[in-house]
Amino acid sequence: MTIQYFHFPAASRWQTVCALLLLAQAPAQGADLKIESLKNATAKTSPLTVKELEEAEPFPSKAVTPEALEDMRRRFRELNPDTLRTERKSSADTLAKGVPSKVADPSANNPYWSTGKLTFTKKSDGKLKRCTAQFVDDLKVILTAAHCVYDVDAKGWNSNFTFQRAYSDGTAAQTVSWRCLSIFDAYHAPSENLAYDYAFILADKNDEQAPLVMTTGIPVSAPLTAIGYPQTHGGGKFLYKVDGDWASVDRGIVTMSGNPMRGGNSGGAWFSNFKVDGGSGENLVISLNSHHLEGNDTDENGPEFTADTVRLKEHVRDGKCL
Repeated sequence: MTIQYFHFPAASRWQTVCALLLLAQAPAQGADLKIESLKNATAKTSPLTVKELEEAEPFPSKAVTPEALEDMRRRFRELNPDTLRTERKSSADTLAKGVPSKVADPSANNPYWSTGKLTFTKKSDGKLKRCTAQFVDDLKVILTAAHCVYDVDAKGWNSNFTFQRAYSDGTAAQTVSWRCLSIFDAYHAPSENLAYDYAFILADKNDEQAPLVMTTGIPVSAPLTAIGYPQTHGGGKFLYKVDGDWASVDRGIVTMSGNPMRGGNSGGAWFSNFKVDGGSGENLVISLNSHHLEGNDTDENGPEFTADTVRLKEHVRDGKCL
């Protein structure tokens, strides 16, 4: 295990020490990870109509068995043998956590304004589905869950991706299409592994707000905040946020306690050091809504962001997915 200190020049020394010190688990890059990419052949600005976008169904929340989860962790460990398991104690104010609240106007404040609804056509049934996504680190890079872009059951890509930034009840601050996207082959080969449940999309337009900052490592402080467009809260029409705790990280998969959002929230970011309109060193994206154990209505799992995650993001940022 190594300790990494993340420095942000614009932040004060107090901000850096109190908000940004991260105990990085930083496993070595996976030995056999290969990048798979899909290019948009249509080059349409918005392939879906307003009516289609509104009628899209929430992508069902992924529920996995304990046996399947253990198998995914085992396979991640095979690629990253130096990974460790850590557990965290919940913070004292647990009574205030685990209760999602609606964001009245996501276009008005950081970090909400970079998040939005991602709509697409699912390969296996041809139906329109929706997830959550957000601009990260670069004006044209969008982060979401891999299961929102790749259909494991059909063994192929979804299509017609349309991102509505700062969506709220039928309106959006900005609508963008996509040029290309990338995932790791380890997400679906030889079988699904949600430790790699992240994807990056190269948008056809710049984010009109400052994008979010993504980082790796385990935060010193356990509290987390997750966001998304869950069907279980607000019917997917509104952005919701929920405060919880970083409970554990085990072989590539992080558990957030106090995150009951389900259906359509997949791909929504998890923040460390969350603060509305926060500055440098705050609102760091450290994972995303991915899946949960069968029968668990209070916790959510997400992929651990590692050096490989950064490598995939930079691959897309540099246009190599084209």
